[in-house]
Amino acid sequence: MDLLTGYRLLVEAASAGANVTVLADEFNRALEGGGSLGPDFGVLAQRLADEARRSFLVSVAVAVVVLAVAAVAAAFLFRYRRRLAGWLWLKAWGGGVLRPGDGRPRTLLFDGEVLAVLAAVAVVGVALVASLLLRPAAGEPFSAIGLLGPGGKIGGYPAEVQLGAPISLYIYVYNHMGTPMWFVVYVKVSNSTAEPPLPGRPAVVMQRLLLDNGTWIAPFSIALNSTGRQRIVAELWAVYPNGTLAYTGRYVQLWVDVRG
Repeated sequence: MDLLTGYRLLVEAASAGANVTVLADEFNRALEGGGSLGPDFGVLAQRLADEARRSFLVSVAVAVVVLAVAAVAAAFLFRYRRRLAGWLWLKAWGGGVLRPGDGRPRTLLFDGEVLAVLAAVAVVGVALVASLLLRPAAGEPFSAIGLLGPGGKIGGYPAEVQLGAPISLYIYVYNHMGTPMWFVVYVKVSNSTAEPPLPGRPAVVMQRLLLDNGTWIAPFSIALNSTGRQRIVAELWAVYPNGTLAYTGRYVQLWVDVRG
């Protein structure tokens, strides 16, 4: 199976709510090896998607039952509120808690409109909680890219390098797009201040499939073959399930002085 077809199946399974960690690991191994996916990849993706859909239907059924029970309970309490209140008051009176009054109502408990509003609020609240449990709210989708120093941490970036000497750095990528993403990083060298994406062939190409909320840190080495003020630019691109490779608008850069 080719990578793009496997990517589509993986994204579909994730959208159904399946845990696709195993699929992502196999996909990334294929990316690193430059090969294709095994014949069982599609079968596993379809099975995980079907199991997730069945689980979702069961969750919906449970939520419907909970809402129905809550509605019946609210209707019962509303219908027999006077009897229940009287029974509770008699219990309290028998314990010497209450004192005689003047017979005038001092509560909104018996007001039909008030109780109807309270019942409606309770039902809406239960429905809202159920909907959040079934489909948690997602934040604003975004992706991010960063450049780390030689030790894989922020800082320690070289300011001056020798011509042709390798520079060791790390790429950091974060996925918060709400879905698995196939990211491609193009590392380019330029002495211009033009806004990326820059023209020309990249010096380094790196790619990785990241699950939602996943991070990726990978080392790379690059040698600069021109003297003067040079810029190392890492552009973040993404492959989409329809086969489109598009620039995300995210990049990171490092200016260095190259000495001959």
